[in-house]
Amino acid sequence: MNLFEIILNKLIFIKIKQYKSIEGWLSSREAIALYHFASRVSSPSSIIVEIGSWKGKSTYCIAKGLSKGRIAVIDPFDASGEESSAELYQKQKGDVPLVEQFKNNMRRLKVLDKIETFIGYSEDFASLFHKIDLLFIDGDHSIKGCDSDFLNYTPALVSNGYLLLHDFDPLRKDLGPTWVTENRIKTSSSFKFIDLIDSLWICRKI
Repeated sequence: MNLFEIILNKLIFIKIKQYKSIEGWLSSREAIALYHFASRVSSPSSIIVEIGSWKGKSTYCIAKGLSKGRIAVIDPFDASGEESSAELYQKQKGDVPLVEQFKNNMRRLKVLDKIETFIGYSEDFASLFHKIDLLFIDGDHSIKGCDSDFLNYTPALVSNGYLLLHDFDPLRKDLGPTWVTENRIKTSSSFKFIDLIDSLWICRKI
């Protein structure tokens, strides 16, 4: 990383530093990357789809980067998840309904006006989107769930649109983001790799 990139990342971090006040799982490098790529698709007609938001940690970073356009957030907000994560989600969901926590966080940090919330499972809403500029998959981490999100939503991803998957782990072949990356993305000529930032796999649709 050169000096310019270091300075740029520091400036971005200052803009999004309040993301740390939101419960969730996101490294500072991943947070900066979400802001950065959201800023690249900022136009009045831009549509970003985020599958899986929890309490809005990643959503906030995306919203701060998006100067124009809207974010469609899809989450059942019921603390459900694949078997390996469900127990943790139940322990950390809190007493206030998750969707209220999410909206309260976005309202408090003044980005709620950029967000359209879809309460339910991702397969229920795929037909609503015909043009996606950036797709962030961070929902069901099972192979079946993550693969379903990839197959249902990437057809709507525009040419040169960004696809980001969270929690890629090359040592976890049984993990959805890893399986999809290695069996769908890497084997396809339709996607060009951009970067791997911590566990955030970033590519672009050709």
